[in-house]
This record gives sequence, C-alpha cells and structure tokens, in this order.
Amino acid sequence: MMTLELDDETATLLTELVELEHLSPAQLLKKMLHEHLENYQDELDTKEAEQVLQESGGISLAELKNKYGL
Repeated sequence: MMTLELDDETATLLTELVELEHLSPAQLLKKMLHEHLENYQDELDTKEAEQVLQESGGISLAELKNKYGL
C-alpha cells in the first residue's frame, strides 16, 4: 500500500477523470500508472533497438523498401 499526496489542481483533475471513467481513484491511478510504465518500457526498448541498429551499420529505409517491394 502507498500513500500519495496530491496538490489541489491534480486532485481536482483526478476527481473529474474518476467521474468520467466510473472508477475509484485507486483503480484509475493503477490503470494510468500501468499504462505509463508500459509506454515508458516501450520507449526504452525502442531506444535500445535503435542503438543496436545504429551500431551494426543498420539498413536504410530505401533498402527496406526494396527488400519488401514497397
């Protein structure tokens, strides 16, 4: 269990979103945090893949298009 202290503006926004989504504050925060963490992990994975591609010499967009007939 965690305790979270919110400023008034954030608390008001949370209240509005809770009413729109028909969820409890805890449910909405868990959902939003989970989505944010997944997106963040995707960004890290993308950066890592880009680095590996760059270090390996990569393949150009033109080469990909030619390879797949695009």
